[in-house]
Amino acid sequence: PSNYPYHPSVSMSTLAATKADGFYYPPDWTPEGGSASLSKAFNKNGALGKRANKLDQGILTIRFEMPFNVTCRGCSHTIARGVRFNAEKKSIGKYHSTAVYSFRMLSTCCATAIEIHTDPKAAEYIVTEGADRCVAGAGAATRYGDEKALDLEGTIEVELQSREERDAMMADPFARLERGAASGDVAKAKAMAPTLLELADASQDRWGNHYDVNKSLRRAMRGQRKEIAANKAETQAAGLPEHMRLLPATEEDADAARAAFRSRAITGQNIFDRNRSDKRAAIRSASIFSGP
Repeated sequence: PSNYPYHPSVSMSTLAATKADGFYYPPDWTPEGGSASLSKAFNKNGALGKRANKLDQGILTIRFEMPFNVTCRGCSHTIARGVRFNAEKKSIGKYHSTAVYSFRMLSTCCATAIEIHTDPKAAEYIVTEGADRCVAGAGAATRYGDEKALDLEGTIEVELQSREERDAMMADPFARLERGAASGDVAKAKAMAPTLLELADASQDRWGNHYDVNKSLRRAMRGQRKEIAANKAETQAAGLPEHMRLLPATEEDADAARAAFRSRAITGQNIFDRNRSDKRAAIRSASIFSGP
């Protein structure tokens, strides 16, 4: 028995809280085994969840981390080592007693299907579809610190450049053209050659005579300096601050000024006062009732 006296409000609040915090228990629920109907409806694949939707086909969705740099065959985009994908993992065979697994995923750059197999014999990964492995050169080590040379099967050789060399090449069209020709892209190099020659000729025609170019630039700057000095003098004469700049006078400004002075000479008041008077007269003559 409770040591506290019975109070109706306390009893009612406790019942209301019980109803609010209660859970639905289906008819087949038991304290020992739970409910088979709820497990079948909400937890079809157990703890694996949606990752096991294709488990009947022997496929399990896992989080796969790219073990090395690869180049996508769909768009030639480089996928760096360590980038993670949702990959479908399945067993495709055995090497003695060790299972050979296949990991299939979609690249994020162009949705090209990439497939990588394990190689238990060489303790390596092999790219079989959708991408090419990038290596620093022939015989490069498989991992940092490995002494065993890399098998070049399923790989491509890529010449790595320093950041300075890459920036210099991107800034020089001729260097890019020579690199394309050296890498075997002769058709693209021939297509770019006329354009580069035209650009070189145009640059030579425009900037070849340094004396004439310098003379024309100095002439243009001399005229601009005169305009700036005249504008500054007008600003000071008008009593405006130094940071304000007067815009060049136009015909529209002259017409507006002549109209304003002509109106004042005729009516005895300037155009701004006349406009204000006209607006007030229109307000006084308007009806106090709003329109339909």
